[in-house]
Amino acid sequence: MKPIQLTLAASTLAVPAFAQDTREMDAHVHGVSTAQIAIEDGTLEIDIVSPGMDIVGFEYEATSAEDQDAVEAAIRTMLSPENIVTLPEAAGCRLTDILAHLHGGDHDHEDADAHMDEDHDHEEHAEGDDHDHDHEDAHAEDDHDHDHDDAQAEDDHDHDDHAEEAQHSEFHITYAFACEDETALTTIFFPFFDQFENAQEIEAEYVTEAGAGQAEIGRDAPELALE
Repeated sequence: MKPIQLTLAASTLAVPAFAQDTREMDAHVHGVSTAQIAIEDGTLEIDIVSPGMDIVGFEYEATSAEDQDAVEAAIRTMLSPENIVTLPEAAGCRLTDILAHLHGGDHDHEDADAHMDEDHDHEEHAEGDDHDHDHEDAHAEDDHDHDHDDAQAEDDHDHDDHAEEAQHSEFHITYAFACEDETALTTIFFPFFDQFENAQEIEAEYVTEAGAGQAEIGRDAPELALE
């Protein structure tokens, strides 16, 4: 699948440090997206990260034609900002740059399965070696194998957890606008929820000339007040 991506050139708008911290948060919660919003010198930047489950209903790597079509359709939706955010007309905002892409996916799961198969072969080989020992040695060896199996089971569980984490994918959207009257940017409405039925909430952090704040934007009240 060829990614749909446009270059974001408006990098001069500084994203506040707390926004960077939020992007690193324990973040990935199904139903919950995050947004960082910055307004400075007539420029508005909106950065949204959403779990793949919220956008297309899955988080594994899109390999089938159907899944690839779903990802491409979602990105096409995001490439039209009015599908995601609505700004006050009085602000006179004009889109200057946009970025929309999917990152992440299941890349480690097969490696984890292969590792578990190798461990299974190793245990069978260890069992075959036991036939040449007397009863007492066999009993000691059984205890050793039991300890080894317990340790291996825990290791395999860790690998399973790692593989599950690797399946997490996220859609990343960034919009930059040049606004004629930034003082009119008092609210931002999010039709985002109308586009993606699995999305339930956006945890937003914003900074303006007047200060900074945080808010939770829900499906029932899809509007952020910046005043």
